[in-house]
Parts: sequence; C-alpha cells; structure tokens
Amino acid sequence: MTAPRRSLEVSLSALEAPCRCGVTDEERRVTQTLLLDVRLTPLLVSDYAADDLAGTVDYGLVAAVAVATAAERPYRLLERLATEIADRLWAAHPLAELHVTVRKQAPPVGSPAATAGAQVTYRR
Repeated sequence: MTAPRRSLEVSLSALEAPCRCGVTDEERRVTQTLLLDVRLTPLLVSDYAADDLAGTVDYGLVAAVAVATAAERPYRLLERLATEIADRLWAAHPLAELHVTVRKQAPPVGSPAATAGAQVTYRR
C-alpha cells in the first residue's frame, strides 16, 4: 500500500501585536494592537509518530518573532510589516509556503470598517 502524500499547515490566528503603525505621524505616535495571522507549510513533513516538537514548526517561536518584529520600530505600511515578518520566518524555517497577514483594527478610512489588512505569500 502506498502511503498518502501529506502536507501540513501550522497556523496562528489573530495574534495580538503592539505596534506603532500608520501613514500619518499622528497614527504612529500611539501604540495600536494589530492582529497577525501566520500560516506556514513546512518543506518536510515528519511522520509525527514521535509526537515531538523538534519535528515541526514551533508556533511559540513563530509568535515571538512576529510580535518582536511589530514592536521593534514604527511602520508606515502594513505591507512593510507583513514583509519583514515573512522575511524573518522564511529565513528561520525550511518552508514550502508562508502566508503572513497583518490587520489594523478600526482603520481611519472615512467609513466604519472592522479591519484593514495586507497579506504577503511566499512559495518555493
């Protein structure tokens, strides 16, 4: 019997990240809580029989990288922050695919909106 071809996705949803982000100086003066979604597909899939964290992507470390990146400096664009987070995660893990979404709550867009966001996707 042939083993099934498997893929695995590890994800974090609505991870809260303090950040000073906005196009205007006024927006960047105040720390906001951005919401981050990260989806990672490891390049190699373990059989997971050992039930060992060493055989997968540690989403605790992923969260730490994402939150630290958001907090380290002000950003004008959500797109820039999403790209910086993705660059760091792509370099740190052997991934087949990576999606990073950054969402700003109650964005100043002239009409009520729950969030505004930007997503970056990397693929091998």
